[in-house]
Amino acid sequence: MSEPKSEPVNAPTPAQPAEQPEPLITNAILPLMRLLPPPPVGTILTPPDPQDATRRGWFLAQLWAEVRLAMQMYFDPRYRISRTVQVAFPLVVVLLALNYFLFSVWFLIPVVSPIAERLLDALLVVLAYRVLTRELDRYRAVLDYLARFASR
Repeated sequence: MSEPKSEPVNAPTPAQPAEQPEPLITNAILPLMRLLPPPPVGTILTPPDPQDATRRGWFLAQLWAEVRLAMQMYFDPRYRISRTVQVAFPLVVVLLALNYFLFSVWFLIPVVSPIAERLLDALLVVLAYRVLTRELDRYRAVLDYLARFASR
């Protein structure tokens, strides 16, 4: 039996575009970049610039603006809150109260109860936050629509 030969097989090459863009990272910076294949045609190499170039505010100011927007959303007669928020938000509040009674009053295990209570509290708060932020995004879209198309 003879050993297989290790000759490279010439694969057909795809048609190269006439104009090659300049590489974003030069070979002097990363010498191994030349070993990588070029990216496919149409690849976005750098993310696009954001359309609204507003400066990001301070975290507490953004948080306060979100709370004000949530209050405005709940009391806006033109906006109907989705069923998910109508059910999930009160349910999370009830589960937080039950979580307290479950681990602090009914099943008090010295080391496990406080840890499990805090973990469930964190999970419930993250769930409530996610539900509320999705609803606030929906409310912002409705406000934008009303600002553009509502009769004055």
